[in-house]
Amino acid sequence: MRSRWRLHLVMLCVTIIFGINGPFTKALLGGGLTPYTHMFCRFLGATTLFWIASLWVPRERIDRKDWGRMALASLTGIFFNQGLFAIGMSMTSPVNQSLVATLGPIVTMLLAAVVLKEPITRLKGIGVLIGASGALLLVSTNGSSTAGSTLGDLICAIATISYAIYLTSFKSLIQKYHPVTLMKWLFVISLLGSAPMGIRDMMHTEWSSFDATFYGQLTFVVVGATFVAYLLLLFAQRGLRPTVVSIYNYGIPVIASLLAVMMGQDQLTLTKVASAILILLGVFMVTRSKSRQQLLREQLSNE
Repeated sequence: MRSRWRLHLVMLCVTIIFGINGPFTKALLGGGLTPYTHMFCRFLGATTLFWIASLWVPRERIDRKDWGRMALASLTGIFFNQGLFAIGMSMTSPVNQSLVATLGPIVTMLLAAVVLKEPITRLKGIGVLIGASGALLLVSTNGSSTAGSTLGDLICAIATISYAIYLTSFKSLIQKYHPVTLMKWLFVISLLGSAPMGIRDMMHTEWSSFDATFYGQLTFVVVGATFVAYLLLLFAQRGLRPTVVSIYNYGIPVIASLLAVMMGQDQLTLTKVASAILILLGVFMVTRSKSRQQLLREQLSNE
């Protein structure tokens, strides 16, 4: 029980990091980075850091039969997820992106039912819907005067669905290898895929024109929102169900909104407090819902 609460604490940290990542990414894209440069910087920085970190963990060989699944995991969990996120954010607003991200837990719940045979219990279904209502309440009140691009919203939706596929389809791969080992290869694959576009745009970027704030935000995105967040996320994925991991997406717009209040860019309202309560209630209900293994054990004990 204590270790499970630690995993939820890890997910809370990841949610906070991703909540900060959205506004920072939008600032970087508006300040001179192209989406492809943003993507390549994240992949290059994370690859370098994960390979350095691998010096302190037991060395593992990837089974030949797993390389195909490694490539698919990299494409769905990193390349398309992060790459399309950057492209979509360049066309739309962080508020709209937060709205689209609320699709994640719902899609993950449905895919987990099909792929992992996880039951859609009444408690889980109600929890996902309550969390979604809180997120929708928050972004609808924040985004009423924001004009977002339909194409950008669609691209962000594809990024969200791509990550839901990763969460539900590669559980065995995540359990098999050490998190650092898995991440260093997933990011290598994504780095190679992004290199042609990323290197081209990096060579045309006026790096000397950026100030310290810009580089501070870029460092946070590369180190915090990529290396640290994905490492913590992988540890959490090893012990939590995909739907539980995904439900924390609902907390990202809350964190982004609180950051805006702290920076003097927004005001704390009753609507924001109500939406936060709904999201926390939804997270609590999903985490309390029973897994497939628990339902099977109860069925066996009653026979």
